[in-house]
Amino acid sequence: MRSVRRGGKPVGLVVLAVLVTALAAGCGAPGRQGQEPDEGGREHEARGTERAREGRQAREEGPGGGARAVGVATYNVYLGADLQPLFSAGSRAELVERAGEVYAAMEATDFRERAAAIADLLAESEPGVVALQEVARWEKGPAGGELTVRYDFLRLLLDELAARGTPYRAVAANDNFTGRMPVSAAEEARFTDRDVVVVRDGLPAARLRTSRPASAAYAARVTLPSRIPGLSFEVPRGWSAADVTVPGGTFRFVSTHLEAFGGPGVRAAQARELAAAFADSPHPVVLAGDFNSRPGDGGGAYGILAGAGYADAWTAAGGDPDGGWTAGQSGSLLEDDALSHRIDHVLYRPDGVRAVAAEVVGDREADRSAPTGFWPSDHAGVVTELRLGARR
Repeated sequence: MRSVRRGGKPVGLVVLAVLVTALAAGCGAPGRQGQEPDEGGREHEARGTERAREGRQAREEGPGGGARAVGVATYNVYLGADLQPLFSAGSRAELVERAGEVYAAMEATDFRERAAAIADLLAESEPGVVALQEVARWEKGPAGGELTVRYDFLRLLLDELAARGTPYRAVAANDNFTGRMPVSAAEEARFTDRDVVVVRDGLPAARLRTSRPASAAYAARVTLPSRIPGLSFEVPRGWSAADVTVPGGTFRFVSTHLEAFGGPGVRAAQARELAAAFADSPHPVVLAGDFNSRPGDGGGAYGILAGAGYADAWTAAGGDPDGGWTAGQSGSLLEDDALSHRIDHVLYRPDGVRAVAAEVVGDREADRSAPTGFWPSDHAGVVTELRLGARR
C-alpha cells in the first residue's frame, strides 16, 4: 500500500492497519449498502433469453454461419469474509485478533468449493470473455518469515473450468491493493485483491483472439480514517482491459470494481476517469464489473457512464429495470437468498454493439455449492450476449 499517512506509530502497525482499511474499503460486502424490499417475482433473465439461447446458437454456427454474437460476463467472486468487525478495533492487539478472525472466515467460506459452483455456471453459459472482481490471493507463513500462497482464487477457478472441458486463461489483471498483516502472535498473512479479464482458451484464432492487454490505477482514491489514532489511508483501485476479436469484429473489454465505501464522490470520479480512458477507442467498448452504483444513481457512477453514451445490457435486452438483482447475500453465504439490488453491470457503447440477451446467474437455490450449500458469491453474476456490427 502507498500513500500512508503516519502519526508516529510503529511501522508494523501501519502496515497492518493499511491492509485492514484497504480490505474494508474494497471488499466489505459492497452489496450491503442498504436493502430494498423483495416484492416477489424477481426476474432472473431478460425477456426471451431462455438462458441466452439466441446468442449461444449464433456463436455455435461458427464463422461459416456468419456468427456475429459473443457472450460476455461479469462476476464478483467475493474475497470470502465479512470485514465490518475490523472497523471497531481500537488497538493493535484487537486488530490482530480480528484480522485472524477474518482469515478464518475466509477459509470457512471455502473458495475451493465455491470455485466449483462458479465454474459450473460459467461452463453452462460459456461466455467468450469474463470480467472477474475480488479475485483474491491469500498467502500465509511465520511472522517475519517467508509466506506461501494458500488460496489463489484465480488459479482455483481456472482449474475448475478446465476440469469441465471449458478452459479459460487470464489475459489482463490489475492489483488493487495488497499488504501483509499479523493474524496471530506467530503468523502473518498477505492479501492481494485483483480485477481480471479471462477468455475462452483453446479456440481457433478465427473464433476468438485477444490483443493489447492493459491495466491502470484510478487517480481518485478513497481516504479512510483508522480507529487507531493518527492513521489514515488511501486505497487504490483500477481496471484491466484487452481487445477481443471474434467473428463480426473487435471490441475493447474492460473489467473494473469501483469504490464501495467512503461516499459517492470518489466512485463518481473513478467513473469519469473510466469513461475518459476509453473515449477515443477505435473499437466498441464494453465495461463489465461491480460498479457499486444502481440504475437509479443518476448523479453517480451509473449516471455518469450513461451520460458518456453507455447502454445497460440488462435493460437493453429487455430485462426488468427493477429486477436482475446481483448484490446483497450474507457474508457467510449460508443464509436465505438476500439479493436486493443491482450494481453489477455490463455496459457498452451502442455504436457497433447491441445486447440481444442477458441473464443473472448464481442466484438460484440450484446454483449453491456442494456439499456445504454456499451461495457461489455474495454477488450474482451477469451473462449477456452482444451482437457485433449493429449500429445505432
